[in-house]
Amino acid sequence: MRRKVYTGEGHFHYVTFSCFRRMKLLDNPEPKKIVIDVLSHLVNEKDLIVVGFAIMPDHVHAILGYIEEKDHSVIMQEWKRWSSRFIRKYLEEINYPHLKELKINTNSGENVKIWERKYYDFNLYSTKKAIEKLNYMHQNPVRAGLVKKAEEYEWSSCRFYERKLEVGVEIRALM
Repeated sequence: MRRKVYTGEGHFHYVTFSCFRRMKLLDNPEPKKIVIDVLSHLVNEKDLIVVGFAIMPDHVHAILGYIEEKDHSVIMQEWKRWSSRFIRKYLEEINYPHLKELKINTNSGENVKIWERKYYDFNLYSTKKAIEKLNYMHQNPVRAGLVKKAEEYEWSSCRFYERKLEVGVEIRALM
């Protein structure tokens, strides 16, 4: 039986997707900036609501919602496809040393993989659960040893919540 996904007004999703083979493809600032820029573009073009995000070296977390009914899987596919295209171009430009490990053979020839095919999606059914996931996501860089305090991490929405700083994408705060 297929799980029901709710995408209308007031429904939010906690999503996580990972780099291909959990490689740290987002370790440098430029790929992180690309992921945020593509997300910002989707906010403007698709009436997407972003409650929060965290871009880690090998995966991405976000809480997303919609102003009106949308196909959530299509939005996720666009985010991954466009960010993949720009990250791939960046990695080729800098002559990324592990580019060979990202290449896979497809029916149309060789392709460079940036993301794992699937993503994790959790419908947030209450504000309490959304806050729990937002806090988890913001603490992820601390747990990974990247910073001592969550608001120090440049690549998450925590700085918006704690210091009201711009984070590269419009945030629709929960609280």
